[in-house]
Amino acid sequence: MSQDQKKHEGLSEEARRKAEYFEHMSYYRFNGPAGGLTTWNMENGFLEARVRGFRSGFLTETEYKQLMQCNTLDEVKLALTDTDYGAWITTVSKGVDEKNDDYAAKLMDACKKKFLSEFEYLRMNATGILQTFLDMITYEPMINNFCKLIIAIQKTGNPEEVVKALQDSDPLGAYPHLNSIVAFDKQGDPLNLLTDLFDTLLVDTPVSKYFWQYFLPEMTIDDEKKDDAGTLRRFTAEVDLNIMMNMVQKYLLEDLYYYSREIGGETWAVMKELLEFEADRRTVNVTVNSFGTQLNEPDRHDYERKMLYPNFGTLYPDGQTILSGYGPKPGVSDFQTLGNEFKSKTLRFASILQDKNDFDYAMRREEARMYAKGFEGQGHFGCFWAFFKLKEIELANLKVIFGTMVNPPEVDVRRDLFKSVVPIFEAN
Repeated sequence: MSQDQKKHEGLSEEARRKAEYFEHMSYYRFNGPAGGLTTWNMENGFLEARVRGFRSGFLTETEYKQLMQCNTLDEVKLALTDTDYGAWITTVSKGVDEKNDDYAAKLMDACKKKFLSEFEYLRMNATGILQTFLDMITYEPMINNFCKLIIAIQKTGNPEEVVKALQDSDPLGAYPHLNSIVAFDKQGDPLNLLTDLFDTLLVDTPVSKYFWQYFLPEMTIDDEKKDDAGTLRRFTAEVDLNIMMNMVQKYLLEDLYYYSREIGGETWAVMKELLEFEADRRTVNVTVNSFGTQLNEPDRHDYERKMLYPNFGTLYPDGQTILSGYGPKPGVSDFQTLGNEFKSKTLRFASILQDKNDFDYAMRREEARMYAKGFEGQGHFGCFWAFFKLKEIELANLKVIFGTMVNPPEVDVRRDLFKSVVPIFEAN
C-alpha cells in the first residue's frame, strides 16, 4: 500500500477527493516579505525552534567512527539504536533467508522515513510564507520523480518499468494523483503515455512552469501552431534527458533565489550566501561532469554548456565565462586546466580543484561546512533549507555504510570507501 493510500485509508470516496483537492491547493504561493521582529516569533518561532531541535539528531563524528568499525549490518543496526534513528531502526528485522542487500535496503528505508516524518511535521504545521518556502524545498525531489518517469517511459515504454519508477520515487516529492499514471493506456506508442503524463499530471503541478521554461525557448513558430502535446513528444524524443533535468533544476534554484530575496530580512542574508554557494557548486560540477561528453566539444562550450550554469553566484558571470569560453577562445576542457584557471584567479573552490581523485569528497566536505552555517543566527528560514541539505548528506553517508556492509571488503578497500563519508557539524 502506497503512502497516499495509507493516508486516505478509511475515507469515503467523497472525503478522499476532498483530501486530494486540499493537498493540490496547498501549493498556493504566498508572497513576501516575511515581516519583522514584532511578528516573527508569533508566526514562525515554534517551527524554527523545532528544526533547531532536529539539529541535535544528526549523527556525530564519534558515532560515524563507531559505525565504520562495524563488520556486519546487524552491528550497524545495533550502533544506530543509540542514536536518533533508534526508534525507527529497531522495527526492522532480517528474514531467515533474506539477502543482505534487501536487508540493507530496509534499514536505509527506515532512516529515510525518519527524515520524511520530521520534514512533513514542519511542512504540515507551516503557514503563509514559510509554507511556500518549505513547498519549494520539495520541488527538487518532485522534479526528480517526474524526470524518472519521463526517462522510464521514453527509454522502455514498459509498464513494469513505469511502475518501478513510481515505486522508487522520492516520497518527499510526492504529488496527488501521481500514481494514477498506472491507469493510463499503455498500449501502442509509448510516447502516448508521455503525452498523458504532460497533459494530465505535469500541467497541474507547481513544477510545471520550470519544465515550460525549458521547452518554450526551443519551440519554433510552427510548433506554436501545433498542439502542445505533440511538441512535447518531439522534444522529449530528441533531447538529452539528463540535460533537461539539469536545466529544470537550474530554473528551480533561480526561482528559490528570487523568492528568498523577496522574503528579505535575515532570511535573504543567510539564503543568499547558501544559494550562491549552491549555484557555484553546480557550475563546477556541470563543467567537471561534461568532460568526456559531447558538451565538452569546443564549439559547445559557449552556449550549450553555459546554459546549464545558474544565472547568479560568485562565479557569475566572470567565472562562468572562463569555463565556457568566449569569442575564439574555447572553454575549459580538462580538470587540470580547470584547477589552474581557478587557482590563478583565486576563485571559489580553487583548493578543491587541485586534486582530481579527492574532488568529490572535498566538495561534499565543503558543502557540509557551508550548510552548517544555515543554523547560525536566528529569525530566518535558512535553517530549514540547511536541515534539508544536511540530511541529504547524512542519508548519503548511511547509504555508503549500509552498502559497504552488504559484502564487507578488505580493510584497505573499506577504508577507501569510507573516505566518502562526510561527518556533519564535525567541528562541534
